Amino acid sequence: MLVTTPLSAADGEALYQKNCTGCHSTEVFTRDERNVKSLEGLKARVKQCSVAADSKWAAKEISLVVDYLDKNFYKF
Repeated sequence: MLVTTPLSAADGEALYQKNCTGCHSTEVFTRDERNVKSLEGLKARVKQCSVAADSKWAAKEISLVVDYLDKNFYKF
C-alpha cells in the first residue's frame, strides 16, 4: 500500500531548497534585470527548471514552488 502525505505551503520552500539552490541563489529573483515578468512566466520557468533539474515534480509540486517564489520574491 502506497502512503502519501499531503503537501503543504511550506513544502514549496523545501522543494526549492532541495532542488534549485544548486544552480542559483534567490538573488536571481530580486535583481533589477530579472527575466521573469509575470506569474505565467514564473510558472513556465519553474516547470522548465524542474525538467532541467530532472526533479520529476508533479503539477502540485510545481505549483507549490511557484507560490513560494511569488509570495517571497516576485509578488505578482
